[in-house]
Amino acid sequence: MNKIIVNDAKMKLSKEEAKRSAATHAEEGFLCSESVLMALAECLGVSSNLIPRMATGFGAGIGRRGEICGALSGAIMGVGLRFGRNQHIVHPNGKRPYWYASQLIDLFVETFGDSKCNNLIGLDLSRTEDLKKYREYNVWNTKCRNFIEIATEIAYDVISSSTKEA
Repeated sequence: MNKIIVNDAKMKLSKEEAKRSAATHAEEGFLCSESVLMALAECLGVSSNLIPRMATGFGAGIGRRGEICGALSGAIMGVGLRFGRNQHIVHPNGKRPYWYASQLIDLFVETFGDSKCNNLIGLDLSRTEDLKKYREYNVWNTKCRNFIEIATEIAYDVISSSTKEA
């Protein structure tokens, strides 16, 4: 049985350490979604053999379909580690658990102008010719790494500010 162990609500890393952790995971070859989720799990003291596995399919806009940015998906899952639920309850401050994901998406879109992978990178990775351009133009390093770091920072802020309210 897969268990997720959550230590407490206090962040274990600073925001800068979280950002560095996500960047390091990306350098190690993890996908955008995996890198952000792993860094946020470290921040929250969450350990599970499901991390980063549960985030794998969300890379490149969910299975290279160009939908929601993988870094943003990883951040949403990371916020879920703190505010998600196992039973039907309303958060103590009255907010529904999905509110945190909505806030996160709004902040990401405010920062980058969009939440869709295709629009953010200007390529459709499901098309062979665009995938070649992605590699040729080194988009992973010129764009995606920035999305990974900023999504981690935004999620960190959502978790930190919302934890204080709880």
